[in-house]
Amino acid sequence: MIRVGLTGRLDPLIRRKLFERGHPEVTIVPPGTLNDPWRAIVRPGTIPGDPAATTVSSWQLAGLMDQLDALLPEGRDTDPESGHADR
Repeated sequence: MIRVGLTGRLDPLIRRKLFERGHPEVTIVPPGTLNDPWRAIVRPGTIPGDPAATTVSSWQLAGLMDQLDALLPEGRDTDPESGHADR
């Protein structure tokens, strides 16, 4: 596997590909310009504290992947009806 720096974490581009395979319901949108953040479109109910929110963003792909991994851990999906994670 390709690792980054001293953290031993996967390269963000590889993390993105793996995440997209495991979560086809999430759309990751790259920045349109240098002044735009990375964004991900998720189902309503995925973001704690704001059940209507559907967008997560970060200036760096690694930051976006960290957020997505926290919201949708590997092997879990979010049920759009209840907003609860399914196993």
